Amino acid sequence: MKYIGSTLLLFISCSGLFSQDNAKLASDLQAKYKDAPVAIINSEINYEFSKDPNKVLVRVMEKKEQKLLSLRYNQTINEYISYDNNSAVEKFSASSNLKQEALDRMKYCGTYTSEGYFYDDSKFCSQTLKLKELGEVWQVSSVKRVNDSKYQTSAYFQEDYPVVNKTVTFTIPNDIDVQLMEFNFDGNSIIKSETTSGNKRIVTYTINNLAPFQDVRFKPGIQYYSPHVLILVKSVQVGMKTEPLLSSVDDLYKWYHSLTGLLKTDPLVFKPTVDKLIDGKKTDEEKIKAIFYWVQDNVRYIAYEDGIAGFKPDDAQNVFEKKYGDCKGMANLTKEMLKAAGYDARLTWIGTKMIRYDYSIPSLAVDNHMICTVFLNGKRYFLDATEDYNAFGDYAERIQDRQVLIEDGDKYILDKVPTFDKTRDLEEHEYTAKVNGDLLEGTGKYILNGETKKDFLYLYNHTQNDKKKEYMDDYINDGKTSYKIKDVTPGDMTERSGPFDIGFNFSIANSVSLFNNEMYIDIDPSKDFKNSAVKDDRQSDIDYGEKIYRKISIELETPAGYTVSELPENVDVTEKDFSFKISYTQTGNKIIYNKEISIDKGIIQRSNFAQWNLAIKKLSKAYESQITLKKQ
Repeated sequence: MKYIGSTLLLFISCSGLFSQDNAKLASDLQAKYKDAPVAIINSEINYEFSKDPNKVLVRVMEKKEQKLLSLRYNQTINEYISYDNNSAVEKFSASSNLKQEALDRMKYCGTYTSEGYFYDDSKFCSQTLKLKELGEVWQVSSVKRVNDSKYQTSAYFQEDYPVVNKTVTFTIPNDIDVQLMEFNFDGNSIIKSETTSGNKRIVTYTINNLAPFQDVRFKPGIQYYSPHVLILVKSVQVGMKTEPLLSSVDDLYKWYHSLTGLLKTDPLVFKPTVDKLIDGKKTDEEKIKAIFYWVQDNVRYIAYEDGIAGFKPDDAQNVFEKKYGDCKGMANLTKEMLKAAGYDARLTWIGTKMIRYDYSIPSLAVDNHMICTVFLNGKRYFLDATEDYNAFGDYAERIQDRQVLIEDGDKYILDKVPTFDKTRDLEEHEYTAKVNGDLLEGTGKYILNGETKKDFLYLYNHTQNDKKKEYMDDYINDGKTSYKIKDVTPGDMTERSGPFDIGFNFSIANSVSLFNNEMYIDIDPSKDFKNSAVKDDRQSDIDYGEKIYRKISIELETPAGYTVSELPENVDVTEKDFSFKISYTQTGNKIIYNKEISIDKGIIQRSNFAQWNLAIKKLSKAYESQITLKKQ
């Protein structure tokens, strides 16, 4: 009895010490990760590969055990696991050391919808965990089965919460050829080891002290910055024969081509519309434009994917009649309408700039989009009908310079979408201003090109009619209450090619101040990128999603009875990724203010953050400088 009592006392003492240790660890992690509700103190994930007994396929079982340490009192989090029509969740449970269980009524498994629209076949199981105490530990377990390994494209090491310790293991039979490609390991504590056990290869990655995903603006695709492995299941041994799965781009195209071969096109459904569209058009280019623009204007883009249809386009006549479709359906309709008009048009797979990889890697992770390529007079034109108001021969930033896979019967063609320099995206603001009391008044003109023009036309035309004036005013004054707009005269809203301009009259309050015999004028109403310094802990490059090239020109008439006393200093900052230039000149009774902002590729690399912050500091200081006039 004495022995049992001593043991029980020791157990109680150790149990209390364990709780204190958890609370201390939670407090330390709370201080380091101020916004995180929990931390993953231990995570074990195992990907087990096995041959399908009935098909030439490989299955993957993903088994996950995680311990979540509460860093807060009385908070609620949602744990979830995603799946789709090619996979299934076989287990998903959670319990805490305070004898809490995730209640069935707090669980949900089903399809994701948004605003009543069904977007894709992605499903998720979610369960709500109530965190009562600082230092409370939840054990979360799951088992997910992927029926075809081609859909298990990657394994990411980061989580929504900070990770203290984590192991990711791949258990691979010797008769299955799996390649693991590693990305973004530099700067992270990740150790790889490899062993064998019987007829299996076991690859383990041990990860320590990994920060959570960051919720920041202007992020590139996750593949560019988050540590992960790309999983390439290349072949499987069946008896004495090696069966290729996705061992090369040939295999990838063969599978894609097998899906497009299932399409059953009925051109009679849309041929009358095609004939009407091209009637009276004299050139091939005019006819192609008419069809391409019709699809842009009349078919609504909805990112609908369902099972194999996530890779198989919808039949063209279905998209035509429904007047909506995903990128594949819209590409297929564009192709078939062009074919009905007598043109050589083909389906084309592409990964947008959100995708890091190209077709040197045989994986479904390589592309996320489909367009149409039309061959005309020895030249290829890439048509993306999902990009409303994009002109024929112009290409959205997200597909510029991206490799494409063009169908060519049983073969394929690899090509690349052309890229444009920053002048394609030139945005010009021109003002003529004069002083009226404490106001700056005058006329203005915006001249938009490229991405800025396309985005403006899209948002304006998708704004309710009774809200269009409000949208236009807000676009010009950028939400500044001191900036009043009237007499707005926009250009042709239907013209896709060339620049688009907006004229207006304006008045700006609080830009002019008087003190003794001096007048101070704050001349720049936009102050682009003021106070846009980046934080030191940012994990990714800044990616604005478009090339930025802005020119602002303001001609200010000097008020009668005043002369220029002092003009602010000019600014000229030129770095690898960007440049800022501001200049003031005086010509007669005019002061000319010119500003040019250029981010040549729309990206600020992490290696250039220090220079960026110094430049932003200099730019922000320049915005505080004012023109000084002296009364005669």
